Amino acid sequence: MPTPTQFRVGIVGAGRTRQGLGPYLASAFEAAGGVVTAVAGRDRASGERAAAALAARLQHPVATFADAFELARAVDVLVVAAPVPGHLAGLDAALAAGVPCLCEKPMVAAADLELGLQRIAAFQARSLLLAENCQWPFVLPTVFHLFPAIAGQPLRTVAMGLSPAWPGRAMVADSLSHVLSVVQALAALPANALPTKVTQTARGPEAERNDVAFTLPGPAGPIAVSLHLQVCKEPPRPAWLAVNGHRLDRRLGHDYTQSFAAADGRTMKVRDPLHQLVYRFAAHLPPENRERTHATAAVLALRLRLYAAVLAALDQSA
Repeated sequence: MPTPTQFRVGIVGAGRTRQGLGPYLASAFEAAGGVVTAVAGRDRASGERAAAALAARLQHPVATFADAFELARAVDVLVVAAPVPGHLAGLDAALAAGVPCLCEKPMVAAADLELGLQRIAAFQARSLLLAENCQWPFVLPTVFHLFPAIAGQPLRTVAMGLSPAWPGRAMVADSLSHVLSVVQALAALPANALPTKVTQTARGPEAERNDVAFTLPGPAGPIAVSLHLQVCKEPPRPAWLAVNGHRLDRRLGHDYTQSFAAADGRTMKVRDPLHQLVYRFAAHLPPENRERTHATAAVLALRLRLYAAVLAALDQSA
């Protein structure tokens, strides 16, 4: 269990229902110096199942709490890895307990935009660390290493290919935060930025392929953003990222090691971006290290507004 130098982590939604990342987040937090002490599920039975699975995975006891609010009061950090309908309750639990929170993407459903913005503002007002589980910005150093010329170029295009497990609107809603986080990491978007020229190639609820495109205003002119989606039920799921036309494809090893490959055959191994995100989150936990808390809140608020605006435009075109 935790030593005086470790921090206690609680996870809401620690199981693998609907391909959840709870167990992987648990391992990442323990590698970053935390101890996952407890979980909460959608009910007591699911919480106990998740706790037992994590205890076996992590090799130490994991307790079960009745709900996110009880859990948050017993830990130093709350991780919200539940399905999206449970995110608002998770955020509220962290706020009520006054603990930092890492939330799975998207922060909230598009329909809950205003409620989500209120929660982000509440974390900011209390100087509580809040982060969204968007890992792809941690791949960008690899992009710049393999394509150094990009560093001197204005940002014109960002494209991403992902392979979600679910078809229709769900695969767009599940993937959109990733490409938005990459654009934000590459360019300082105006605080009032809105997407224009929003299109998609497939609108049906059972569509297993869809190409979503939109334009964002950047500091050096318009940025063309595209998200290319193809349902893939089982891992390993193909994924790629292209910046200004320079593309890298993700390669997963049998032990989930990751590397990225350019079309000319050059490859580079990377540390798991999820672990990189959690390490950075953990580094900002001490109050004296939270200088980016307010700036991060502004980034999250803009991302959520853009997320909701793109989905609204797609819904209107259906």
